[in-house]
Amino acid sequence: MLFAKESKRLLSFQEIVEMFHRGENLFDITIEKWERIRRSLAEAKDRRDMIPILENARTGGAFCLEYQNNCPLCPIQKWCRPPEGRYQNIMRFLYMFATSGELYFKEQAEREIDRFLNEMRKFKEELHQRLN
Repeated sequence: MLFAKESKRLLSFQEIVEMFHRGENLFDITIEKWERIRRSLAEAKDRRDMIPILENARTGGAFCLEYQNNCPLCPIQKWCRPPEGRYQNIMRFLYMFATSGELYFKEQAEREIDRFLNEMRKFKEELHQRLN
């Protein structure tokens, strides 16, 4: 089974909510969610494996909980809101792989997720430096 190992399974929305309520860093929660999606995608063998990955990727994250209906105030909205934003690109490639099974789209999704993770880590560090 794709998600049998505890360390490899996707981060559920309930877990995100619990982490959020414990006061964990929003960036850390977001990074953890997408690292798990990335690992799961790397392990995906075919289109059937994409169902839980797509469901998890579509689920809101920690920043959505914090900012709810105030997206313009969210510090990461530039990644998810624009039609050509990083999140939209990731989702586009995930769906294209899920429907076609073409490895090119899987590889593109992996690259986009890697870029997103790198940008999140960098942005988190920049904000940390500005605040200190």
